[in-house]
Amino acid sequence: MATEVEIQTVDTILDKGVRVPIPAPLFFRMFGKRFFYVTVRRPTIASMLMISKLYLQLKIKEDETDWSSWMMTMAVTGKEVSRIVAVGMLRGRIRSRLFGKLLSWYMRGNMDMRQLAELSVILVTLSGVQDFMNTIKFLRLMKITEPKNLSQ
Repeated sequence: MATEVEIQTVDTILDKGVRVPIPAPLFFRMFGKRFFYVTVRRPTIASMLMISKLYLQLKIKEDETDWSSWMMTMAVTGKEVSRIVAVGMLRGRIRSRLFGKLLSWYMRGNMDMRQLAELSVILVTLSGVQDFMNTIKFLRLMKITEPKNLSQ
């Protein structure tokens, strides 16, 4: 019973989203507005598919552990990583295509790597990848395409 309540509580929090501060543009800073607060919600399936496609295009090698290889990876993939975070924040195919590059450009210019990493952690937490994996396992067990012997 307690675990069901905890699960419902977490789902409620995830549905409402998480408020994240993003530095305001220079024009707004002159008038005292330092941050914009954006509510980051669960990415849609279309957003998750776009994120998966963008991630696979990065071709990151996880076995590299020295400092120079990490710096090279950051230099090569930094633009695409900010695009992945922007797609997750915008939450939708049309918005991502229209404003994804603009938002990622803005984030690269006004956020540091720590803030971008925090946003990516929030998106991974909210993404519900485990639910997708459970769905795939369920469909695999159903064996929809398996031929059935209908004769007696």
